[in-house]
Amino acid sequence: MIKILFFAVTCFVILSFVGNVSAQDFVLERGENVQEWHSIAAALISNGRYEESIKYYDRILEINPEDQKALLNKGSVLIELDKFIEAIKYYDRILEINPNNVKALASKGIALSHLQLYDEALIVLDKALSLEPNNKLIKEKKANFLSGATSVPAHNSIYDINLRVTVRDSSGNLISVSESTNTRYLPYYITEKVFLESFDKRDVIGSDGKKYVMGEKTDIFEPSDDMLGLFAITRETDGYIVNVFEAFTPMVLLEKGDTIKAEWMIFKEII
Repeated sequence: MIKILFFAVTCFVILSFVGNVSAQDFVLERGENVQEWHSIAAALISNGRYEESIKYYDRILEINPEDQKALLNKGSVLIELDKFIEAIKYYDRILEINPNNVKALASKGIALSHLQLYDEALIVLDKALSLEPNNKLIKEKKANFLSGATSVPAHNSIYDINLRVTVRDSSGNLISVSESTNTRYLPYYITEKVFLESFDKRDVIGSDGKKYVMGEKTDIFEPSDDMLGLFAITRETDGYIVNVFEAFTPMVLLEKGDTIKAEWMIFKEII
């Protein structure tokens, strides 16, 4: 995952400055109250002096352990220092005080994604969006996260994915038939949602005697490219197209007017 900079809007951290504060003008002993310590910490962060800023947040939290601004900003500094588990502890402290703190939820989602706890990250981001459905920054973060996520091989997984691709010319004559050689899917909860919503399903008994849900979906379209080897069941998330199920076939060569029929068949064992 791409490291998220502290100043990126997706960190949802608001650093308030009081007056013109220069970090070089202060040492830990300077500053007489919480408001000044917040300003000094912010100035230190702007100069990349993250470890020093933490000292001020610790001083603030000694006086008021429930200072949500200090907890949030310290957590985001810890993300910048790649201390993701420790950062989550500070976001959780905020959420104990206010379970609906959107900034803490979104920042926790970012930290979880760094730890590759993707399902948990998406659940937290979805909760933030349920509280602020029109928050463009959170929606963009979630969509970026999904569109950049890595799919995993479906071989020996919970999904048995099959695809048959039939190509016909503009007169309806058969050009080629090919089947998937490699299949993949996103290993997150949205995959199950897409499976449930996008496929016609029925229960079947496999050759191994086990019960499966079989999902079928057929797409017929005229391709815009002159060759294809990757086909996908997609989901649009806030303007981003996310490949949820993917199937690779031998390269299909195409001419103008050709039509593709993509027949998906996915089995999921009923446990």
